[in-house]
Amino acid sequence: MSTSLLPEPPAGNPPPLLNPHPHVSIVPIFDGHQCVVIDDFMLAPEALVDFAAANHAFFAKAPGNYYPGPELPLGGAMAARIHDSFLLHARAPLKVRRVASMASRLSLVTQHPDQLLPGQRVPHRDTAGLPAGQEMAAMVLYLFKDVRFGGTSFFKPKVPLQEITALLHDMRRQERSGEAATADVPSTYAIGSTRYFEKILTIPPRFNRAIFYNGGLFHSGDVHSPELVVNDPSQGRLTVNAFFHVRMANT
Repeated sequence: MSTSLLPEPPAGNPPPLLNPHPHVSIVPIFDGHQCVVIDDFMLAPEALVDFAAANHAFFAKAPGNYYPGPELPLGGAMAARIHDSFLLHARAPLKVRRVASMASRLSLVTQHPDQLLPGQRVPHRDTAGLPAGQEMAAMVLYLFKDVRFGGTSFFKPKVPLQEITALLHDMRRQERSGEAATADVPSTYAIGSTRYFEKILTIPPRFNRAIFYNGGLFHSGDVHSPELVVNDPSQGRLTVNAFFHVRMANT
């Protein structure tokens, strides 16, 4: 009798029920952009943490993905409810006309600064390669209680965009060749202003808080205490991350 080497499917299903009466606030970022902050997002957030812990073996690093840790795709009812929440609470503030598609996943930060690739040390955008008029909106749901893990920061370029593009291309080259990162880019997570970026706003974390924002803005996880990260969904910096391929409203 042969034994399959494939892992079993994830155990159980993540709880899909969102709070029908959350606390919603709109936070200005810059240049008319806004962040939608939703507190008390889920009715049973602890159950989603338990689901992540029960399925820790199925978290994996996605090839070509810059996220600094393993992830587990989320679909079904949970993804559908996140989609509904985006339409209800974030579509208008983010000036979205319609959602073409979305993807969601559980994510766990596990990398320490000395493990980061050069491009993981600077703010990033989620819109690379999209045609004009299309954007990538994003969501982060914080599923940890230790606020020292940090929230999400937004940045504004201090130099022309073509200089930022050249910097990112150079970092990709460094990664392919195994070179050290550019000298004037700190060997940390992107947690503060540099000669390239000004940090404009940090949304602090709160357990069961979700934030929606335009992924075309430069942003980064505000991981200012990386010595605390652990590869354990029940104890680490666990989030749900969702991405919405959207068409923008005419302005």
